[in-house]
Amino acid sequence: MDILIYEHFLGEDYKDQLSPLILNEAKLIINTIIKDLSLEYSDSKISLLLNKKNKNLIDCCNCLYRNYHNDVITDISNKIKKNDKVLVLAPEENLIMYDLIKSIEDKQISHLNSSSSFISKSTNKFELNVLLQNSKKYLIKTYKNYEKIRTNNRVVAKIFDGIGAENLFIFKNRYDLEKNKHKLTKFHIFQEYIKGEIIGINIVVKNNKVFILSINEQIYKHSSDHEIFLCKINIGKYNYMLDKFKIFVENILSNLNDSFGFIGIDAILTDDQEIIFLEINPRLTTSYVGLRESLGINPFAFLHKNISSFNIANNKLITLSITK
Repeated sequence: MDILIYEHFLGEDYKDQLSPLILNEAKLIINTIIKDLSLEYSDSKISLLLNKKNKNLIDCCNCLYRNYHNDVITDISNKIKKNDKVLVLAPEENLIMYDLIKSIEDKQISHLNSSSSFISKSTNKFELNVLLQNSKKYLIKTYKNYEKIRTNNRVVAKIFDGIGAENLFIFKNRYDLEKNKHKLTKFHIFQEYIKGEIIGINIVVKNNKVFILSINEQIYKHSSDHEIFLCKINIGKYNYMLDKFKIFVENILSNLNDSFGFIGIDAILTDDQEIIFLEINPRLTTSYVGLRESLGINPFAFLHKNISSFNIANNKLITLSITK
């Protein structure tokens, strides 16, 4: 069995220049994944399907180049053998991730991703909050109309299927929002701003068993008056709160019965130590880059081997800078 990796931003032929932040994150995570897969699946050939112009960004001996005469699924099908597996990294935005995995499943290609069903349920942040019937105590009220939020409250506006903090805006109040309404699109949804630390939880699910690998602090900075970007992740900072976060994670996932593989859940930890759900990332997230160093074991071992128990108490605290 060999493994073919496809990363959307490195693999497609974008006519416009991609954000340096997006390219840097893609490069960081892919280089780490290639190394980890090569170590864990030492008898397998690990290949990367990418745009030839991006070959110098990646530490990979086995690069395969996209044939743009074919769609990406046809290209993947042509480049793998019968028993090979595929690992896809792509944004949920515009159903890109869902469409890729659904097409792979329709072609009966084996993959290392969450199921298309799970991706479908977790992609739309507005609809997901409706699905989380068992988790109402953790939810922020989410609106399609910002006028439902009280006039003087701070407002978060984000794309319903957006990635990270891209096109996410924080407004001081409704007046501030309406003064900057030109920044918003029909795809934005709205939540009241809640003060607290932003938490990212690394999770892997196999055979219905949920392993929390790390509970991280995500540090954001302002790029403008209303926009923020992820600049640093303190991996493992909140591991000491495992018991509390385990209850939270299992409660959230109890609403979605088909999870598998690497999943990220983002949340707010308030000053009162309450956990507020933000979103599910049905894929490997950027914090994966520091996981092996923090865990002391290869994260892919959780998919490849039968690990019955795992305790994150001894994980090392690792600081991961996202920007150069």
